[in-house]
Amino acid sequence: MALQWVSAHRKLIRQIASPYIRHMTADSDDLSQEAVIAAFKALIASRKKEKPGQFIPFFRVIFKTNCIKLASGVQAMHNLEDHHIPCPERPEVQEEPGIIRIEEALQVVSTRQREVCIWILQQPEPVSTPELAKKFKVSRRHACRLISDSIQRISSPVL
Repeated sequence: MALQWVSAHRKLIRQIASPYIRHMTADSDDLSQEAVIAAFKALIASRKKEKPGQFIPFFRVIFKTNCIKLASGVQAMHNLEDHHIPCPERPEVQEEPGIIRIEEALQVVSTRQREVCIWILQQPEPVSTPELAKKFKVSRRHACRLISDSIQRISSPVL
């Protein structure tokens, strides 16, 4: 069902991903796979919450969150240890390049925007703007503005 929905809504998927696509290392196949995963999660969430009419809003939030993570360099997969695949031990722990890039990107946002961005990136599941608004005790509209302004500041070239 998720595959069929993604195939029928490619324009919507490109529209949602367009602000982030230039920062992603993903090609169109990767984007389609992310959309299928997001559609599947949205389908589960809409059924679990017994709100079948909310599938598209759930999809938008989940897919947009995945796009932001892909654009910021956050790994979408879990660590290899989670899958019990043996891997060689590293002699010393080094900071991930993605974390350094995130910290550099967050230097251009305000303190409040930085708090919001860090909180979003630390969540194990995609968060909605109502959840964000509740967490930071602001209106939903202000939460959307915080996210939007943060993305705009991070994605605009440094002069």
